[in-house]
Amino acid sequence: MKPQTVPYAQLSALARVEAHRKQTHRPPYYVHKWWARRTGSVFRGMALDLLGSGDVMDDYYRAHDFSDVVCLDPFMGGGTGVGELLRLGCKVVGCDLNPVAWFLVSQAMREANEGHLQAAFEQVERRVARRISDMYLTTCESCGEDRSAQYTGWVKQVPCTACGEACDLRRSQVIMADFQHKGGGLVECDRCDHVWRTRNVSARVQCPNCRRRFVPSERRVHPANYRCRCGNEEPILRAIEADGRPPTHRMRFLDLQCPSCGRRHQRPSQQDYERYAALEGKVRRNFSKLNIPREEIPPGYNTDQLRRYGYRYWHELFSARQLRGLDLLFRAVASVNDRPSRELLTLHASSVLEFNSLLCSAKGLGTGAIRHAFAHHALIPAKEPLEAHLWGLDHRFAVGGSSGGFSSLYYRRLVAARRWAEHPAERRPGPRDTESVAVAGERLAARIANDFSALVNDEADMLLLCQSSESLPQVPDSSVDFVVTDPPFADAVMYSELSDYFYVWLRRALGDTYPECFGRPLVDDRREAVHNPGRGRDAAFYTEVLAAVFAECNRVMKTDARLAFTFHHSGEVAWQSVEDGLVRAGFVVERYWPVFAEMEAGTHLQGKAGAAGHLDIVFVCGRSKDIAAPAPQEPIVQMGERLAEAGLRLVAADHRALLKARAVQHATWGRAGVRVHRSTEGLEAAEVVLAASPVKSLS
Repeated sequence: MKPQTVPYAQLSALARVEAHRKQTHRPPYYVHKWWARRTGSVFRGMALDLLGSGDVMDDYYRAHDFSDVVCLDPFMGGGTGVGELLRLGCKVVGCDLNPVAWFLVSQAMREANEGHLQAAFEQVERRVARRISDMYLTTCESCGEDRSAQYTGWVKQVPCTACGEACDLRRSQVIMADFQHKGGGLVECDRCDHVWRTRNVSARVQCPNCRRRFVPSERRVHPANYRCRCGNEEPILRAIEADGRPPTHRMRFLDLQCPSCGRRHQRPSQQDYERYAALEGKVRRNFSKLNIPREEIPPGYNTDQLRRYGYRYWHELFSARQLRGLDLLFRAVASVNDRPSRELLTLHASSVLEFNSLLCSAKGLGTGAIRHAFAHHALIPAKEPLEAHLWGLDHRFAVGGSSGGFSSLYYRRLVAARRWAEHPAERRPGPRDTESVAVAGERLAARIANDFSALVNDEADMLLLCQSSESLPQVPDSSVDFVVTDPPFADAVMYSELSDYFYVWLRRALGDTYPECFGRPLVDDRREAVHNPGRGRDAAFYTEVLAAVFAECNRVMKTDARLAFTFHHSGEVAWQSVEDGLVRAGFVVERYWPVFAEMEAGTHLQGKAGAAGHLDIVFVCGRSKDIAAPAPQEPIVQMGERLAEAGLRLVAADHRALLKARAVQHATWGRAGVRVHRSTEGLEAAEVVLAASPVKSLS
């Protein structure tokens, strides 16, 4: 029995640092959007706990060769677990039923030739950079020269049901807050639409253009309503339902980086409106010829948010200019002859969708300019969308390059990821701050296998499967040394619903090459391990799939193997599903340990820190027929104290998670028919009661 030696407090400190800047610390995992990723440091700690010498932190900063070890990740998602296992030299089988996840991992983790990739990027640049940039041309008000708009601000409009006038869906006259000058912001005159920056949006200001005086931050209307100048005020959804189509958009402001005049915000001119109207007309006339998705948006938990706003097709989430630009971009990428480079750039073109649709909005002045489409793990139409320059401005004319553009993200994401993969680094706490430590001799560059035998014969490092992990006929019985994974957390994220946003574009690019993955109109989520009430899948369904996947893990695991996974949920039913799934599959919890899960400001926890907590629980499980007794477990109170010493302030939900983990552990042993005797010395009375109680009774 392995002693309880996991340095979870130190790993939590590292995870907290990484969570603050994930893309900087582990860029290969963030070349494309995926949801609810756990940090790489947590997976590295989990893997070393199972594979290493026993001193996880000593093993943490050095390279390893576990090439004789085969690991399985049955819920690989965005591939963080797969990547960390590959870095340690393991052979890895990764599986996910979602084609977007499968393609993301296949590209992000494999060997790549940076020279070939750069040549392919430059080919795409020659074909479309100028053509795309010309669609963003405007005139600088100050110097009169033609410039490209870096960002274009829009506001949604609905027709008033009383008079028919188009009404803006804006709460106030503040376009975005100014983070450089607290209390300031970019504002718009409610009479002449002039835009300018002011130092105090809460004070009465005077428009420099028409001299009108008003308070910019004064709320115009309830967030769920619109108000017309005729005096009619009613719910937005009522107007959309009456109109029978999605809201239209008014061009509100232009943000440009002028080499002569610097950064400027200006109201669109008549010429700007005319140029855009001409482009819109051209897109409408040539719509049938555009290389864009035609699929309908299906009903669902997340997709109903779009459907209520009148959206019925995925292409309706993009402006006419975005559709034309993406048409050009995907066609140019498809013309690249070198297949590995073409597929990497296809993934990259898909990743750009995260910052280029009408779901995106402004973050504010003095911070990252654009808020991506999935800021809330949902599909929420932005009332005031921000449109980025699709290609991205030259860094000479836009400080740091413009955010959200294909060229900008190519260097910031794709090139940075490839270079980090060649020379991985970890963070190590120093006297004042953490320092970067290169892991000498380590690389992230997998050889992809066509079948399991290629792993065993050392011909490849990674076998990726695009299917449900409920049945893995490609993996022989008793062939896997360890299972390390991060299963979906019940009803927390509807992965397939969200990923269809990318899938419909990738399908057009990859359907002929990978028909087995991208042959369907949308992601096949019929066996997705989530509790999705929008698609009629309840907690019993989630438990059923979880149990089936765990049972398949049991089949492929060797006698001395372990199943390790993270879990986090604020509800009771989800914990019961984990317990039921493990017991049905023949597993018991040998031990568990807590680790920091996500930033308080993270999407998963926004506004929920008190309810959701900050901790994940790492469960280490074995087959009930192979393990005689659970490992000695550190008291919960002591766990909390050690985490507090590492600087992590626990909330009530964190203590509940620790108690639930203890209850799950004891329930698996009890339901396996094994009586567990243990001393209650050093434990709180509540722990003794809760540990012996079924999970569903916990409060």
